[in-house]
Amino acid sequence: MIDLSIIIVNYNGEKYLPGCLDSLPKNPTKLNIEVIMVDNHSADNSVNLVKDNYPAVRIIELPENRGFCAGNNAGLKVYQGRYALLLNNDTIVKAGALEKMVAFLDTHPKIGVLGPKLLNTDGTPQHQGGLLAKKFWLSPVPVAVDYVLGAALLIRRQVIDIVGGLDEHYFFSNDDLDYCRMVRRAGWQVFFLPEAEIIHHGGYTIKKFNQKLFVEGFKGGLYFARKHYGFLIYWLYRLLLIIGLILAVIGSAIFYPFLKHKEVFRAYIQILHYALTA
Repeated sequence: MIDLSIIIVNYNGEKYLPGCLDSLPKNPTKLNIEVIMVDNHSADNSVNLVKDNYPAVRIIELPENRGFCAGNNAGLKVYQGRYALLLNNDTIVKAGALEKMVAFLDTHPKIGVLGPKLLNTDGTPQHQGGLLAKKFWLSPVPVAVDYVLGAALLIRRQVIDIVGGLDEHYFFSNDDLDYCRMVRRAGWQVFFLPEAEIIHHGGYTIKKFNQKLFVEGFKGGLYFARKHYGFLIYWLYRLLLIIGLILAVIGSAIFYPFLKHKEVFRAYIQILHYALTA
C-alpha cells in the first residue's frame, strides 16, 4: 500500500517546480510515495517540464484555473496513500521531513492534520499565524495548534473520508484555517511538528499585485466569518470591513496618481461592491 500521496497544485510554477520535485527523492526511501501534480491550466511550460523530466509524477490537467482548493480536491479524488500531503509547488522538502511527519502520525492516532516547520528562503522560521496568534512556529517541540498553513498539510485518510476535501468556496486564502477548524470540530487534533522542515519560498505568484487573488482573499474572509461565526459577529465583521474599504477607496482616490499599482484602487472598489451586495 502507498504510505504517502503528495498532491501538488500548480499554476504557472515552472520556475519552482524542479526545486520542489527534486527535493522529494532526497528523503528516505522507506516510504512508498506517489506524487500527483494537478495543473490549474497553466500558461507556461510547467506540464511539459514535468512530463519530460519527472515521468513518475502523475499529472492531472484541469481545463481552467478553479483555484487552490479545487485543484487539491482533484488530487484527493484519486490519491491512494494512507496519508495525503497537500504541498505547495514553491517548496523544498528538507531531507527526512516526510518520514518524520508520517512516523509522527503513525504513533499519534488522534492527530488528524500535521504541519511542518516552514522556513523562509533564507532559512528563518516562517510566520504561521495572525497578529494575535501564539508563536507556535517557534516552538522547539510538537504542539497542538488551531491551524497550520496549507503550504504543507499532512492529512490522515480517515479525516478525508469523514471531513471531505477542501471547501471550494475558497479560491485563495483562508482554506487552511477553515479545514483545520472542520477537522478539530470532527474530534481530531491539529499539530505542528518542528523537527520536520520544509522551505516555503512563499507567494511567488503574488509578488506582483494580483487583483483577482487580492479580491478573492477578502471574499474568503467574509465566507469564513459567515460559515463559522454567528449572525452578530459576521455582520459586525462585515460592517467594519465596509468602513475600512470606504476609507481605503477614498485614500486610494486621493493618491491615485501616485499609486504604484493602479489595480489596487479597482480592487478596493470591487471588494466594497461585494461586501455591500453579497
